[in-house]
Amino acid sequence: MSWRGLVAVVALLAAGIVGGFAAAAFLQPSPATSGAPRPVAAASPSVPVDPPAPLRDDPPQEAMQSDLPLHDVSVGTDTYKFVFPAPRGWSRLETSSNEVKYKLADSPNNTYILRVEQVVSQHEQIPNILASRIDDLRRDEQQVDILLRTYDSLEFSYVHDGYRRFGLITWLDLTRSGQAEAEIALTGREVDVPGMRDLMAKVIRGIRTG
Repeated sequence: MSWRGLVAVVALLAAGIVGGFAAAAFLQPSPATSGAPRPVAAASPSVPVDPPAPLRDDPPQEAMQSDLPLHDVSVGTDTYKFVFPAPRGWSRLETSSNEVKYKLADSPNNTYILRVEQVVSQHEQIPNILASRIDDLRRDEQQVDILLRTYDSLEFSYVHDGYRRFGLITWLDLTRSGQAEAEIALTGREVDVPGMRDLMAKVIRGIRTG
């Protein structure tokens, strides 16, 4: 075969290859589209959230009263002791040498309780011990709501064992040491809050080193 015939054969083969690709592209169906791409919605939330359980009814005992009759009691040792007013007739529970609790005799624990504790050994300034208590509440209890926060006190509510509880806490530096020395706490139901505030004010006014 002459060189002109070889060139003609090569040209025909090239044209056939190109035509085959063109025909294949023409016959291949195009993918269907429906506009701009959009994210696909999830079928369900990735982290399901359970609704809070219904609250239990508070015990039916009468609400804590204001202007309760008081008498002086103490907590601590002879070397470091607090004297403070507590409701007359309430039962005393000594949980440790530096903490006492008072509650109305025969009342359930989830009515109302007064607690007074020496916190000198913690060597904490009042703002620090207050902030730590908020962290403890949010870690240990459910549905914590801080209702009032001052330099040295808290009012809050939370859910414990299905009951909505209300708390008041005040820290005092009785000897001007620069640290929290006394912690006064009251816990009760919502109906007890007015009486709790009244008793808290009287304990604060009456507490002193013994």
